[in-house]
This record gives sequence, structure tokens and C-alpha cells, in this order.
Amino acid sequence: YGCTEQITSKAMPLLYFEQLSSALGLAQTKTVQKRVNQAITAVLSNQASNGAFGLWRPDSGDLWLDAYVTDFLSRAKKQGFAVPDRALGQALNNLRNRINYAQDFEEGGEDIAYALMVLAREGNAAIGDLRYYADTHASRFATPLAQAQLGAALTSYGDQSRADRMFRLASKHILRPEIS
Repeated sequence: YGCTEQITSKAMPLLYFEQLSSALGLAQTKTVQKRVNQAITAVLSNQASNGAFGLWRPDSGDLWLDAYVTDFLSRAKKQGFAVPDRALGQALNNLRNRINYAQDFEEGGEDIAYALMVLAREGNAAIGDLRYYADTHASRFATPLAQAQLGAALTSYGDQSRADRMFRLASKHILRPEIS
């Protein structure tokens, strides 16, 4: 098909293909670099002026998709691919804005945790937001992945005690999932 999520999903593992093929003694290929560059161009064509990403055109509305594409772009930039600073900056600003206006939740929060992790890795999260979600919503995150992502975000900012608590919650969630 070729929506933004599918393009990103195809390209994300290719970011690390060169390292893996080198470690395995396989031949390097320019095709991988070309495909990642094409993916970057394609997803940026679906970026709205506020930094959000649409599935098929520039649009806004899905925080998880915004976090996923921003994650891909930031990883691509770190791997040496050409990602325009302005586009990445707008994507990060969008995540920050979306977190600032995020609705409170009783269960869920996977998109919030992912966005916070991406922001923290880039040094753009507000430590107050990380602590707020860890202190007031830790057990409300619906998945162990979300809890671990918040733990990773806290680790990025050096708040190891809260991070450890989030990792323990995630571990318990995995080892003893609630029966529906």
C-alpha cells in the first residue's frame, strides 16, 4: 500500500542493516541507503505544517503515528542519513505540544509513553511530564511496553529510581498479566 506507517515500518530496520551486514561479513549495498532516503522523503511529504504526520497526506490526529515517524527520523539522522533539521524540529515540537494537551487517561497511554521516550532521547522532554506520568499514571499504562518506554525516558534524564520502578512494573505486567 504505502501509507506513512507502512513506509516507516519497512525502513526502520534498514537503518541498522549496514551494521548487521558488516558484522556478518556480508557485502554492503547502496540499495539500502537509497530505500531509506526514499522513505525519509515519502514520510516527510505527509508532514503537516504543525509537524504532525498523516497516513496518506499531511494531516494531524494520531499521536502514536507522530511518535513513530519522529522516532524513525531521529534514528535515521543519528545513522547519518539526511533528515532536514527543520522537519525533525517541527516533529519534535508537535510531540511536545501534543503531550502538553494530552487527555488524562484511566487506562491506555501507549501513545503518550512512546512520545515521551522519543522526546527524552532527543533531550526535548520536560522532566516534570516524565515524573508526573511515573508518579500518577504508572499502573494505568495498558501495556508493559508503555511502562518500559516511560522508564527509558526517565533513564535518559537520570531519574533512575523512577525508571527502575517503571521497569519493575513492566516486568510484573509481563510475568503476571491480568486475565480478562
